[in-house]
Parts: sequence; C-alpha cells; structure tokens
Amino acid sequence: MKELKPNESVNLTNGSKAKVIKELGRGGQGIVYLVELAGQKMALKWYINPPDKKFYKNLEENVAKGAPSDAFLWPEYLTVLKPKSSYGYVMKLRPQGYYEFGQYLLARVQFKSVEAMINAAMKICEGFKSLHLNGYSYQDLNDGNFFIHPETGDVLICDNDNVFPQGDKSGIMGKARYMAPEIVGGSVPDKFSDRFSLSVILFLLFYGNHPLEGARVLACPCMTESYEKKFYGSEAIFIYDEKNNTNRPVRGVHNNVLRRWMAFPAVLRETFKTEFSEECLKNPQKRKIEAEWQKVIQQLRDSLVACPVCGRETFIEDTASPKCMDCGKPFTLAGILRIGSRDILLTPNTKIYVDLDNKPDIQVINLPGDKYPVQLRNITSNKWTVETPSGKLKAIEPNMTMPVKAGLKVSISGASKGEII
Repeated sequence: MKELKPNESVNLTNGSKAKVIKELGRGGQGIVYLVELAGQKMALKWYINPPDKKFYKNLEENVAKGAPSDAFLWPEYLTVLKPKSSYGYVMKLRPQGYYEFGQYLLARVQFKSVEAMINAAMKICEGFKSLHLNGYSYQDLNDGNFFIHPETGDVLICDNDNVFPQGDKSGIMGKARYMAPEIVGGSVPDKFSDRFSLSVILFLLFYGNHPLEGARVLACPCMTESYEKKFYGSEAIFIYDEKNNTNRPVRGVHNNVLRRWMAFPAVLRETFKTEFSEECLKNPQKRKIEAEWQKVIQQLRDSLVACPVCGRETFIEDTASPKCMDCGKPFTLAGILRIGSRDILLTPNTKIYVDLDNKPDIQVINLPGDKYPVQLRNITSNKWTVETPSGKLKAIEPNMTMPVKAGLKVSISGASKGEII
C-alpha cells in the first residue's frame, strides 16, 4: 500500500480533493490522516490493505445515506477507487475534550460525575437504536469505537466503516471479548450480536470489569484459541450468574466490580443478570433492545440525587428512609415528581431529565428563607403550565421556578405531565 505524504492530494468521488496535512495515527486496518477539504480540517482513514469492492460499495452507500444520528463520526466522503491502489474515506475530526473509552477502563481518564457516566450510557444506547432502526448492524462493536467527554458524558461513535445492512456480511467478525457467543461459534454478526456487545460495553462502563471474566477465566494457564472459544462462546458464564458461581470476581484482581456491584441500584444488577443469563447467551433474540436499555438507564437517573448533607451524588432506592451512600447520613427528600409510572426523586442541586436524552429539563434549587425553600427551575426553552389542587393555572416561563409542593401538577411539554407527591 502506498502511504500518503504531507501536501499530497486524494480525489474524492464528489469531484473535490482532500489535501493531506499530517498523520494522526495508525492501526491494524489503516492510517488516519489530518486533511483539509474546502477549507475545513477533517480526518481521512486510508486502508493499509484495501478491502474488496463490496466493502467499497457499502461505504459508498453509507456516505449517500448519511449518519443515523449525530452520535456517529460517519463516512462523509469517499476517495476515488483506482486499480491496484488503496482507498479511504473522510469523516469529521474528533473534537477536543473527548477521550477513548479504553482510557476510562485504564483509569487514565475519569468521569466528572455519575450523571456524566449515565449520560454516556444513554447516548451509546441512543446511537445503536438509531443504527438498527435505519436497518444497519455494526458488526464490530468494542471499546475502541467510542470517544467520550468526561464532563458531559457525550459520546461519539467511530470506525463506522464496518457498518453493513442487517443480514449482510462485512467479513469482519468482531473483536475478541466483545463478540457474542454465537459469533465466537462461527455465526454471522447482526443486530442481535450487536446487542450482546452493547451489554458488554455498558457493563464495562458501569462496573469497570468484563462480565465474563472471573475466577474461572483467571485460572486459565494461557488464553489459547480453544480457551477463548470456551470462555466467550460455548461455555460463557456471567461473573454473577445466579445458578453458577464458578466464575465469581476475584478480590485483588476484579476490584472495580467488587466495589461497584452493590453501589448501583438493583434494577441495573438484575438487568445484567438477565442479559448475561444462559438463556440470553444462547438465545440472541431474547436480548434487550436499545429502547429497553434506555428505560433501565432512565430509572438510574430518576433515583440519582445530590445528598443535601454532603452534596455528593447518591442513588436512593428506599424513599421511606433515604441515606447517602457516600457520607452515610440520613436525609429527607424534598419531594417526588411523578411522571406516568416514573418517580423522580427531588433534592436541591439535582438535575431532572424528562426524556430519553442527555438534555436536562429541570434544575432543583434551594431558596433559603422562601416559604417553599426547594423549587424547580425551568431550564427548557418551553413555557410550563402549573395547575394547583383548586384548578388555578400559572405559566412558568424559561428560567423561572415553581415550588416543590405536594399536589401541584405541571405540564412540561406536550406529553410530559407530572405531579409532585
């Protein structure tokens, strides 16, 4: 393969040219260059060993269709295919402030807050929901596919050249430890195997260790191909499997999950127990779809509050006697905002997310000395309507507040109506 040099230009299929500025990095598949296109800095992935014409044709179609959502650093331009030459595609550059997911797993980068971690989980699920709804499967989902902002939890999904239509085969099977058991056994990747890989990514995000790597895997003298097929394929066992305790986390090795397993609410633990149960490991169609994962993550958000005593984030599962997981002190909830079947817990300095996205709608604030010291600030661009128990209506403009008072009903947006209890 011919490597590109600074100031060299490559022809794109839309008739324009991309000028190479410098190399940004390289991996097993190709080299990434910083390029200039129509005055804009972008990234060019140039293949070391160019895949076949089917792969090129698929890239061409993906460029034409466009990204499923803003979460994807999607191929935007394709270089002209020449005989006996390589090719590549141009995508947006990763913005400043985003770090590879692997950096978080190595503790070189940490989330600023649990809220940001939950935001990252929600954005990852939203991205793959969009992908699958658009008829694609990712086929190579692993920890190298994500750039995450540690303060906001915003996520950018990269390496999208392996995205193929559902049911079509890219030739890429995936990365070890992230492939679904059926793919390890030789099946073709699809949206169902994507969902297994998604569960692995979410488990790593929340717990910091791999869901299938416990005492049994640790005792393996050498990870040969046959052992790999056994531990991640035919005989995969979840580290917290309820029926099989032979692969439990080992103290001193799997410290992250040992420390965090009970720190997150039961709804998350139970979901992972189901997703990595023998039934779901062997029956791909029983795995959760992304929208179901989003509802689980939403439950985490709804139970995450700022402790009124120490100010740190804490999950509350027992609303009758709340206690901070960090300082250990009991406290009283200011109230609960009930939206449909959801109970969103309220304490000062807590942000409320009404929808399945990463944009907060409400800031719970403290106004010492006020008749109602805890209030809800409207941080949307919409006007709310508050209804009192007697039927009186009041408009709450953006940036204005309403009291946390039992019996008040509030219309936040079209279908989002809540009541303080």
